Amino acid sequence: MQISKVLRYYGGLVKRKIKRMSRKRKQIIVVGTSCLVLGLVFGNIFGGIRQKKQAEKQIKKVTAQVQKEEQKKTKAVQKELEQLQQKQAEQEEELPWNMVLVNSSHPMTEGYVPELTEVADGYSVDSRIAEPLNNMLKAAEADGMNIIICSAYRSVEKQEQVFNSSVQDRLNTGMNYWEAYSDTAMSVALPGTSEHGLGLALDLISNQYSELDEKQAETKEAKWLEENCYKYGFILRYPPEKTAETGIIYEPWHYRYVGQEAAKEIMESGVTLEEYLEESY
Repeated sequence: MQISKVLRYYGGLVKRKIKRMSRKRKQIIVVGTSCLVLGLVFGNIFGGIRQKKQAEKQIKKVTAQVQKEEQKKTKAVQKELEQLQQKQAEQEEELPWNMVLVNSSHPMTEGYVPELTEVADGYSVDSRIAEPLNNMLKAAEADGMNIIICSAYRSVEKQEQVFNSSVQDRLNTGMNYWEAYSDTAMSVALPGTSEHGLGLALDLISNQYSELDEKQAETKEAKWLEENCYKYGFILRYPPEKTAETGIIYEPWHYRYVGQEAAKEIMESGVTLEEYLEESY
């Protein structure tokens, strides 16, 4: 009996120790697992922060590179533009006064006013073309032509009045403003871009027909001018089917002085002043 009690006592003690050991192990496992989870969580958090910082750093680096490239491109474009402007200025300086191009992309020098000579009542031209113009009109008269000057030199202010008046005429027909403006620009140059401001251009019509339209080309005076103008240094500035080159519709009444040599080459070859100078409007 004594032996059995001893065995039971020690057996219970062993079981309790085993249970206590199991609880400790469980605690160790739980604590260890918790630490592991927390480690992973904080690791992810701090790792994420590091990754975010690295990403932000990379973004800043790429952004700086892009900005640097854009600055290079901008500088290159600016340099190219400056070179083109310088080239244009040099070309204009090299061109003689009678070959200066004025159109929508080649505006007049601001404030330019030529020395003028009156050639008809209320109409003046650059003094340097007064003589060849008078010679042409006298030759036409000798051939039985009756040519009338209906426009010559115009100041920028006068050109503005003409342009605005033409826009208003179109508005009165029912066009909206944009339609009226666009249509006007096809036949009337914007202020500062008209050859009339140079004093080198004239509108010449027949005394038998005063309208500025394509029917003017059917008059004997218009035909005479087209055939003989080059002899006196003038060209038909806006010939038919050349709107794509000049930006202006066919104007059988608009003549421009360029000098005899250039006028002969231009009229015989059938090109515009833009094409002759290898420029555009």
